[in-house]
Amino acid sequence: MAHTFPCAQGLPVTPIRLATWPRRILVNPRGFTLIELLVVIGIIGILAGMLMPSLVRAKQKANAVKCLNHLRQLELSLTMYGDEHNGEFPLRRREPTHWVSTLKPYYVEPAVLKCPSDRFGQDRSYIINGWNDYFQSTLAAEDYQAFTNWSWPHGMKSACIPNPAETITFGEKKSTSRHVHMDFSQGRGNDIEQVEQGRHGGGGPESGGSNFAFADGSIRFLRYGHSLKPVNLWAVTEEWRNATAKLP
Repeated sequence: MAHTFPCAQGLPVTPIRLATWPRRILVNPRGFTLIELLVVIGIIGILAGMLMPSLVRAKQKANAVKCLNHLRQLELSLTMYGDEHNGEFPLRRREPTHWVSTLKPYYVEPAVLKCPSDRFGQDRSYIINGWNDYFQSTLAAEDYQAFTNWSWPHGMKSACIPNPAETITFGEKKSTSRHVHMDFSQGRGNDIEQVEQGRHGGGGPESGGSNFAFADGSIRFLRYGHSLKPVNLWAVTEEWRNATAKLP
């Protein structure tokens, strides 16, 4: 740029041109070497390996909480059904008229039947108490036979449970089980053979625990095997509550 300055004595002054210096842009033409790239990938792998267990545990915890909420909705549907059916739980029936369909108007969404930690293909993760220890102790032999044949016309009355806060109504079944009721009289007992004891938080066999709903409306996580001992929480009668149940 040229600048003209006033003359001190009327003499012309030669314009002075200020130099304009070009800007330098530093460019490093050298990229990452293969070794540097491998080091970066290795560091990322180490960080991912450190974070992965925490992410897995967080997901397991979230699934367990969601499972608890599903059981809470089922327990609420059981209470609502009892309010409209003289205090009785659903009749012991086979498909398609068992509790899953009987309670459907109350829990509405089929997704409630599935625990997100249960990866098996079935659409149901839960099993209801069959109350057969109670009916066996209160019915005549002929009537109890009708009960075991799925034809007894009455359900268990909630008022007949002596200790509702310590009596299970719903539990998590094993993924491969097709059972809908927990019956003591089938096989070695469904409480041993069909109920899942360690779906959540387990790091190996006989570890972790499962979620259960209780007759007082509470929903709880029980450690592996604690639904069976020191007291069998599936039972109503003292005889069965105090019976020894040994898991395989």
